[in-house]
Amino acid sequence: MVTDTPLQLRKIVEIFKEICTDRHVYTKKEDLLMYGRDQTLNFHLPFDILVKPGSPKEISSILKVCNEYNLPITPRGGGSGVTGGALPVHGGVVLSLERLNRIIDINKVDGYVIAESGVITANLCNCVERHDLYFPVFPSSGAYSFIGGNVAENAGSINSCKYGTTSKYVLNLEVVLPSGEIIWTGANVLKNATGLNLTPLFVGSEGILGIITKVVYQLLPKPKPEVTLLAGFKTLKEACDAVINIKKSSIIPSGVELICLNAIKLTAEYLNEELPLVAKNLDAHLLISLQEPSVIEINYTLEIIISILEKYTQEDILVAQTDAEKEKINRLRLNIGNALTNNGRRYRDVDVCVPLSILFDYINKIESICMENDINVVCFGHALDGNLHTNLVFNNNTNFSDDTPIKNVLNELYQYAISKGGVISGEHGIGMLQNDFLALQFSPAHLALMQSIKHLFDPNNIMNPGKILK
Repeated sequence: MVTDTPLQLRKIVEIFKEICTDRHVYTKKEDLLMYGRDQTLNFHLPFDILVKPGSPKEISSILKVCNEYNLPITPRGGGSGVTGGALPVHGGVVLSLERLNRIIDINKVDGYVIAESGVITANLCNCVERHDLYFPVFPSSGAYSFIGGNVAENAGSINSCKYGTTSKYVLNLEVVLPSGEIIWTGANVLKNATGLNLTPLFVGSEGILGIITKVVYQLLPKPKPEVTLLAGFKTLKEACDAVINIKKSSIIPSGVELICLNAIKLTAEYLNEELPLVAKNLDAHLLISLQEPSVIEINYTLEIIISILEKYTQEDILVAQTDAEKEKINRLRLNIGNALTNNGRRYRDVDVCVPLSILFDYINKIESICMENDINVVCFGHALDGNLHTNLVFNNNTNFSDDTPIKNVLNELYQYAISKGGVISGEHGIGMLQNDFLALQFSPAHLALMQSIKHLFDPNNIMNPGKILK
């Protein structure tokens, strides 16, 4: 922490209590404990003060104090991140947005929702669906992630190959700047050519430019029928070729999940039960979701998908239409995360995004790199948009503070992906885990420009320091 004395710390705590009352300011270790960690490996970072403001005005006052005392402040949503975006690298203050949890308005005519940034993703999705509307970006952490965090990380989801990532749906944001000023970045309309567009600048900014307090999402009509398919393949190459030919076709599934053999084996062992298409002669699965506005369109899409899959597999293609059927064929995919953390394991989720044309080569390369370095790897993820999740798996005794071997593997992995036109992160962001590798992706001039934008918004570097840019 930047404060010089315990006396100064007590003074700041008293000021914060005046801003948002005693019951929303915390300094006891037991109260701070869970806010010093997120879903990033086994990291826990200490800090001094936890505040839970209830309004943008209170956040504005808190930021003015942090600027006055040159005090680092880390905004926090639901704590679902895996790159350390919500971890207080430099201590100081953690500002939780959990009290900003209202859905303010659902405009059915203009097709948008206004919600505070602390609304849980699943709550927002369920609420708009009751109005026959649809928000399609539902990350795997949707049961507990906050929409403000999703915007700050530009979150993706299984559905992103059809619907895109969070950025596609953000019309407008209320943001508290590091200076304490409160602005709206855009307008609640579908077209806006009025001045510089600040909204995309804050989407994916990971809390280093300001604190998002309200989000305006564009909504879609709710799809009526939904069908899920599961196909098994004798080789990974056949599964990847099937994905490429789906991409070439006239239809776009809402989700195409590739599950490699290492993920199938690990999860099947964890579940220890009979699972669909888990067999010795199958090396890969494709789990495909279809969403269309009508039964006629879904049947047309289903016919095309099956005809493509049948060119690459002789196994039965399972089609699920009821909730029970979908639960059965989704069971393995939805339990991969649980299997990865079973028996005290930890994993580093590398969410490189590569051109689909080199997906098969990328998987072979990363498995080869990990084998050479004696690191276990589990691969699965969003195949149609090239955003495979490469999970480096470790036991609970791994010392991540001395991670030179891991960094060497990541360096080689990222260099290969970038050389083929890929990027370091498709949806999880940079946070504190991946900023060492940005120089592989960007030129010095590019990085300097990012630094200058950060300095323009936050000259005292109080906002989430140590994230994205060092």
